[in-house]
Amino acid sequence: SRMKYLQLTVDRLQPTLFECLNHAFEKFGGVPEEIWFDNMKTVVDHSKSQFSNVVFNERFRQYAKDAGFKPIACRPFRPQTKGKVEALARTVDRLLVFNNEFEDLEELQALVQQLMEDLNHKEISQAIGTSPSERLDQEALNLKAFDLELLKVYSQLSVPLTRKVSKEALVIFEGRKYSVPVKYIGQTVTCRKRTRGP
Repeated sequence: SRMKYLQLTVDRLQPTLFECLNHAFEKFGGVPEEIWFDNMKTVVDHSKSQFSNVVFNERFRQYAKDAGFKPIACRPFRPQTKGKVEALARTVDRLLVFNNEFEDLEELQALVQQLMEDLNHKEISQAIGTSPSERLDQEALNLKAFDLELLKVYSQLSVPLTRKVSKEALVIFEGRKYSVPVKYIGQTVTCRKRTRGP
């Protein structure tokens, strides 16, 4: 649909990326089938080359699985796979006219939000002949539902909780004992809380 989601951030940490993705899913009302990413450290451990495939970072891969989208990494040094992202980066240059003419981060965020609204609702995309928001209305049924509470766990700044599995094949998490397969005895495992469905 060519819809764009812009959010001002003050860091490039992985939890911030997850928070931005969560907000985008909320704004658009669902998750697309696939999402293209640049080869940033918060997404890939090893980018695709002529001799190897991309290796997505494990936490990001799990987030994508839980959110329900297929991540695709742009090929390095291939502008045709990054064209839309690069075009958006040039569009964001519109904010340069406000160079230091805002009071605080909230005012700058308001400018970013206004730019996003203009791009999505007022401008006609040459590629699709309509505004991105009108196209999204047509494509909204293709978006998948998602579990926001599950995805919010990823945006928490804390490091993943790890526990060592006891000789009894148990871990203690949030004051309770949980059994794990015996093959993990003596190993360290990552624990995370899942919300229960209906």
